Amino acid sequence: MKRVTIHIISFVLAAVSVLRADESYRVEQVEVPQGVIMEVSGMDYSADGVLYLATRRGDIWTQKDGKWQRFAHGLHEPMGMCIGNKGEVFVSQRPEITQLIDEDGDGLADLYQTISDGFSMVPNFHQYTYGLVQDDAGNLWGTLSGSGKTNPDGRPASADAFSSELYRMWSYKVSPEGEFVPWSSGLRTANGIGMNLEGDLFATDNQGDWVGSSMLHHLEQGDFHGHPEALRWDPRFKDKGDPTRLPIDELDRLRKMPAVFLPHGELSNSPGAPLCDATAGKFGPFAGQLFIGDVVHAHLMRVALEKVDGQYQGACFPFIKGGPLKAGICRLAFAPDHSLMIGRVGEGNWNRGLPGTGLQRVVYTGVVPFEIHRIELQQDGFKLHFTKPLNPAHKLTPDNIQLSRYHYAYTPNYGSPKMNLKAVPVTAVEISADGNTATLRVSGLEKHKIYQFHLKGITDASGKALRNNSAYYTLNELLARD
Repeated sequence: MKRVTIHIISFVLAAVSVLRADESYRVEQVEVPQGVIMEVSGMDYSADGVLYLATRRGDIWTQKDGKWQRFAHGLHEPMGMCIGNKGEVFVSQRPEITQLIDEDGDGLADLYQTISDGFSMVPNFHQYTYGLVQDDAGNLWGTLSGSGKTNPDGRPASADAFSSELYRMWSYKVSPEGEFVPWSSGLRTANGIGMNLEGDLFATDNQGDWVGSSMLHHLEQGDFHGHPEALRWDPRFKDKGDPTRLPIDELDRLRKMPAVFLPHGELSNSPGAPLCDATAGKFGPFAGQLFIGDVVHAHLMRVALEKVDGQYQGACFPFIKGGPLKAGICRLAFAPDHSLMIGRVGEGNWNRGLPGTGLQRVVYTGVVPFEIHRIELQQDGFKLHFTKPLNPAHKLTPDNIQLSRYHYAYTPNYGSPKMNLKAVPVTAVEISADGNTATLRVSGLEKHKIYQFHLKGITDASGKALRNNSAYYTLNELLARD
């Protein structure tokens, strides 16, 4: 255990700056302490409404009632944190998972206590320890990224992958007793982890070698998510040699498909951590759905999942793109007032773009937006659910819908273009009696495809156009025929 003494630094929080008044959501700039570079790499709220904020430069800050205070410093590039079920402050730094303890109640961490160091690390720019979230049982969850190194026999390494250290490119669990448990493998650089309302775990991975486009994974014990470098630490491959030399089709059969692909460039280049909307409608009509930001683009995305044949799949949508929203979005947290706090860590690259740091927030005005709420797979097409009834004066026809499908290649290459992109005819459209859903009839649905929707000329009953008219549905499993 290490004892560190630091000095209090307080600042008055200036009033937020309203950058734009969208009818349903507005984006605000949140002032941070003057002269402090807030590369936000972790963020959470305590039960009494204190914002705890980790920076990549090694500090933990708190903010309460308009005042900032540095709670801890000297950490080794922390890339995640969470407030525990009992108010504990947990942080994931490169070499360990640490609990920060304020022994005398003065608002400063006096004790830095190692919770787990059951994984390994080397001094490598790419070897981050991401996280954290805690479940109801007190387990902590996170992910370990790979390294930029060469393979032992001198072969060129996967771009950011190879590591000679245990459990890089895995997700992990740390039990309340401090036991480190490797959980699932094959994550290239999963910058963030989150849970849905059911307590299921999800992590975003970044496009790169073996990762055709950024994606959202559902994490279950023993899953292989696709990057074979990680299999060297899987006991099932102990006597099988170098897993990267396995045939690609064999690796493809082993991997668990992403729950949702995040189309490269259109929605995401480098996604941050997923956050579930647990506000029960206080942030709009998207309760239970996931929100994800992007480090490269000024994009917030929304994901609506469903289970088919026991596996998660579903649709992702743009939520806010550009305008007053700034890039560098790494971490999200819902504030006690149900606004969405946005922590920014740099625009497109950790080492440049200092303007891409700091805090913004998104506030729901109470005006329900007209959006595609979710997409539900049918045996012969898709059912689009809307947040508001469609305009009964406008007949929705297949001409209003552009639908195409494609997939991303699974190869050692860095990223993939859209493969076999094809238009998909919509043969019929049926509107429900209440106008809230549109069922699209589509022939020849195929597994392991991304279905791209673009709607045009769609209005609600008041004549307002869709706030966002694009959607991307990842189809992993088809519905069984009756």
